[in-house]
Amino acid sequence: MINIFKGLIDVRASYSSVDIVKILFLLPEKPMGRLRLMKELGLGEATTKTLIKRLKDSRLIKSSTKGNLLTKRGNALVKKILEKISRPIEITANEYSVGKYSTAILVKNSSKKIKFGVEQRDEAIKIGASGATTLICENGRLIFPGCNKDIGDLEQVLREKFRIKDGDVIIIGSASDRKKSDDASIAVALSLT
Repeated sequence: MINIFKGLIDVRASYSSVDIVKILFLLPEKPMGRLRLMKELGLGEATTKTLIKRLKDSRLIKSSTKGNLLTKRGNALVKKILEKISRPIEITANEYSVGKYSTAILVKNSSKKIKFGVEQRDEAIKIGASGATTLICENGRLIFPGCNKDIGDLEQVLREKFRIKDGDVIIIGSASDRKKSDDASIAVALSLT
């Protein structure tokens, strides 16, 4: 899936496929102006302008008097993304979190790509997060990859937020701030697609 975003990334700009997914997830909710998008994404003005221009040039978003919003093509891309990964959801930090903030994301039918979860942790650390916890659904239970350990009360919390099936993966990105925990969970999810 990450290949979908290759043509949208300007190597001179400091945004990534994570920022593209975040903006696409933000816009279906309501139109947003550039300043609000800057704040929500945590990007600078020039970077946000470049990202918006790229998305407009690709006919994924358009501008109106109310702000930027998705086009039909943009909505179709969001639908395609949501077929593979969920929107990130903030969860309360727990014994399996490694940072003050935690964000969970469901990656559908990707457990075969997981070895021990260390690779996902490393992916999160690369973007400045504290780390990531990887869980897989096997035989109707959420477990840590490579072992058969239950995750206790956290499983109920995650099942309330997601429709989890065998073969699915839950990534919990953890960081010292909310933006980085969101970014970590999305980056790891994209690495599994």
